[in-house]
Amino acid sequence: MVKAVFFTILTLAFFYIIWINNIFAPHERYEMPAQYEKIVQDVRYAKEGKQLFEQNCQACHSVRYDAVYPSSVQANPNLKVLQEKYGKILPNEVYESAFYTELSQLKESFGKVPPDLSTMYLSRGKEYLFNFILDPQKVLPGTSMPAVMTGRPEETAKIIAYLKSVSEPSPQEKAKRTLMGVFTIAYLIVMGVLIWVWRGRLLKRMGLH
Repeated sequence: MVKAVFFTILTLAFFYIIWINNIFAPHERYEMPAQYEKIVQDVRYAKEGKQLFEQNCQACHSVRYDAVYPSSVQANPNLKVLQEKYGKILPNEVYESAFYTELSQLKESFGKVPPDLSTMYLSRGKEYLFNFILDPQKVLPGTSMPAVMTGRPEETAKIIAYLKSVSEPSPQEKAKRTLMGVFTIAYLIVMGVLIWVWRGRLLKRMGLH
């Protein structure tokens, strides 16, 4: 029993350190003025942010969660054909094989294929994105990202509002996921108790308990 409790605590501590408070990851802090943070949090700016994204970012980047692909891919007539077959959001293997030429050209221009930004808001946060989009070289020296939004903080905030709207599920989906999480945890707890009881009975039958 003591060993089980010890290893449980050790496991929880491990996941806390690695996933929640990763002491090995860099912890740069970036600032974002309050007036622009309000724009990011306001879903009404997401539509305008999408338009700004298409005008300034889509030449290189995709937002596949919203079926937005790089301009060269978007111009390929095969895209619509494949979307009719597989849906608006293409499977990764289909996307990479069907548009190998377009992606290779992007890789040749920038050294690697510019990343998809569907979950960038969740992985990097609004402060990082705000500073990086405004001044890529300051945040990541040597990056091939062009400074197309320098001096345009309000428009940058609207683009981030769009990325936020794409990366976050709808309230209905959030509620569904929360409920699923509760049921999953409850199931694991019940199964853990049943296994512990069964283990005790088994050991008792074997004369080891």
